[in-house]
Amino acid sequence: MDQNTKRFLGIAFGWSYLCFGIVIASRQPFSSLSIPMFALFLLGCLGPLTGAVGVYLLDRRNLGGLGGMWQDTIQTENGWRGLLPALLFLLLHYGLAILLGVAGAFGPVKKLLVYLPMMLVLFGTGEIGWRRIVQPGIEAVRGGFWRSSIITGLLWSLWFLPMLFIPGFVIRSDFYMQFTAYLIGVGLLLTTLFQKSGLSGCILFSTLFFSLSAVVILRQGNYLLAVVAVDLVIAMAYNSRVFRP
Repeated sequence: MDQNTKRFLGIAFGWSYLCFGIVIASRQPFSSLSIPMFALFLLGCLGPLTGAVGVYLLDRRNLGGLGGMWQDTIQTENGWRGLLPALLFLLLHYGLAILLGVAGAFGPVKKLLVYLPMMLVLFGTGEIGWRRIVQPGIEAVRGGFWRSSIITGLLWSLWFLPMLFIPGFVIRSDFYMQFTAYLIGVGLLLTTLFQKSGLSGCILFSTLFFSLSAVVILRQGNYLLAVVAVDLVIAMAYNSRVFRP
């Protein structure tokens, strides 16, 4: 694990765990968090973005500081067409989840528009750290797309872990193992997008993915493993020779 990966993980986990820990200690239900506690929860979600900013600033020589981060973020393979795989992956992910009966409920479509700006800031920008810093750093040491993607997915799930202990959080704490497998599957899609479309495709996918989670509400049970299998097949197919240039 290279120095930048360690820096990112240290900042992201330290920042987020501190904020989430205070929220957990308050013992307030998630649905009725006080304004200060809800603000602290939102700040905790910004841990990955904070970690990415820290890495780019600490390694200006190689990464170019904040200017370099912005250039990495907007760079897209094949222009706007490079973003199409992100939309295709979302369609397949949620579409097949619905066909397989994994969707337990549906929220109003207007929620998608309401959540988009928030999810862009809270989770979309986090891809700068997870996909640009962590996954390539692990791949350089451990080697291989699959191994590095799985390890990154595990780290991603560990970052989410404290949220599950906030009373009344949307994801149950006893659902953590299935949730981890689910994040690994989604991570495989995101790493594939990073290699095919660059960071912009990952940010688009992650923003829409977390926004759609309020519209297409998946069941919290072993049913979700079917979606993991779907994501695995998509990643395998898109990383096959058929789709390689």
